[in-house]
Formats: sequence, structure tokens, C-alpha cells
Amino acid sequence: MKKIILILFISLISISANAACKFDLDFGDDASKLADKYGPPMPEMFEELSFIPVPADEVCPNQNLKDIAIEYRFLNEKLAAINLIVLNDEKNSASEKLTLMKYAKRVYGDFDTGQNPKAYVGFEVFEKNNYYVVYQKLVEDKMINEQLYISTDEYDELLGEVYKKAEEEMDTGPKEN
Repeated sequence: MKKIILILFISLISISANAACKFDLDFGDDASKLADKYGPPMPEMFEELSFIPVPADEVCPNQNLKDIAIEYRFLNEKLAAINLIVLNDEKNSASEKLTLMKYAKRVYGDFDTGQNPKAYVGFEVFEKNNYYVVYQKLVEDKMINEQLYISTDEYDELLGEVYKKAEEEMDTGPKEN
């Protein structure tokens, strides 16, 4: 009987260690729910958008996400996306540890990174239970840009519309109403 209880206990610990991070908010929740804990949202380039940056270890202390930031992204003060961003130095030390890649594979699904995962460059898209998730790892001027974007189909589409409108305004100037 003691062996069965021990096995159950170890199994429960293993399952909880592999669970996804709980991000404090659900999509569509108001930014004010995080203001007391992490401060008010910071404005972005476009007035409809704002974000709150937080060290991932604060939000997900049991996930071993050192050197990763979480950006809660808001559209008109409603949570529209969550970005996990690797904070690399000039040697890309954080990406070399494969922390975010391993997290993405564990939580959202395995993907082919070739024989050398450290050399992987590209992106993977996961669609899970109304969530839209993109893992990307790109190299720009010898710096690795590695992040995980999480949103819903609805909010991803709304964010796309805001960026498209902003891009058009940058090309042609603001539209007259």
C-alpha cells in the first residue's frame, strides 16, 4: 500500500511540473486586474495597444523560465495576447539553454528541430482548444529573436486588423472620417 501511495505522489508531482504556466488573466480580461500586482499597462506605438512586461519567474515560478519575460498585450485594455520572450545577451546565452523551446514542446506539442536543436531557425504554429500559439526562433544581426506568442483566434484577428490599419496609415497617412 505504501508503494502505491508513493507512486501516486511521484506521479502527481511529475504531472504538475509539466503543466503549462498559469498567466493570471484570461483572454478578454481587463488590464486593471494586473495593475496592483505589476503596475499599469505601458502604451505602445498605437493608441489601442498597451502591454505589461513581467519576469516569467514571477508569474510561473515552477516552470524554470529564467531569462524569459512575459508581455501581457492589451487591445483597448483587454488581454489580447501573451508573449514569452527570451532575454538574450550578445552571446545568445539564454537561447543556448533551449528553455523556451523545451517549454513550447512540453506544453503545446513536439516539433522537428533537426539533429541540433540549438541551430533550429523557424517557427511552429499550434492551434489548441481555441488558442493560437506560435513559437519562433529567428536570427537577426547575429542576435537570436526567440519568443512564444499566445492568443485566441478572435484576438489574433483583431490585433492583425490594428496592425494592418496602422501600416496603411504609415504608408498613406491617417484616413479621414
